[in-house]
Amino acid sequence: MNRDFRRGYLEIDFPTQPFNSSLPLLRDSIRVFFADLPFLAAATLVIYLPGKLATQFLCYLFDVPFEGVLSYFVLEISDLLLSALVVPAIVYGLVHRFHEGRPPSLAESLRWGWRQWLKTLANKIKVEITISLWGALLVIPGIVAMVRLIFVDVIVAIDGDLEHDVLGRSRKLAQGRRWRIFFVLLPMLILDLAAMFLVLDRVQAVTHSRAAFAIADSVLAIAGQLATVAALLMYLGTAQKRVTKLKP
Repeated sequence: MNRDFRRGYLEIDFPTQPFNSSLPLLRDSIRVFFADLPFLAAATLVIYLPGKLATQFLCYLFDVPFEGVLSYFVLEISDLLLSALVVPAIVYGLVHRFHEGRPPSLAESLRWGWRQWLKTLANKIKVEITISLWGALLVIPGIVAMVRLIFVDVIVAIDGDLEHDVLGRSRKLAQGRRWRIFFVLLPMLILDLAAMFLVLDRVQAVTHSRAAFAIADSVLAIAGQLATVAALLMYLGTAQKRVTKLKP
């Protein structure tokens, strides 16, 4: 797939499943997630674990407490920086697997992630600002904004240099599919919030260890890649016109 590096985008020339219903999409997302779990875990941990350990070390040096607004913002910033590298790498790896029947090397995937890192980060910041501004009005407008912008990371990872109005393209793809997207995201949001409060808070309260907290946060990030898989499958089923199923 060196041609993709030269062209600056990923070519989708394999069969895809149309996104017509939430339940089949959830089923396919879970199937792909577990089928590619070794790759997803490796791509996530190789970036998240050192990144989260470094974040907690800096918090220790500057005496940032575990709890509080400052700690929350530090963790959010670290998530933005790390996920902007990991998500395009994972999308690259999954697209390669759908095309070739096997994932690429981790180094090749991370190379694509690094290539798309700044553009992904810039658009992630725009998404966070948009969702926060709408969410400051009421919860529902914030959720609507999140649904409309769900494709942003995948668009950057796949369309690459071809797409400049990333947020606009995501809104266009989500148009007429918002309820389907919402019911795909809802169980993932519930699980994410439950993991955050039940796992991270317990690790923090029981161990009082920043290293243990960083490790737990990194492991939970692997589970969070289910949302990346779902967003990719929704994009492939929305942007493409093919109707045959993905390779198992």
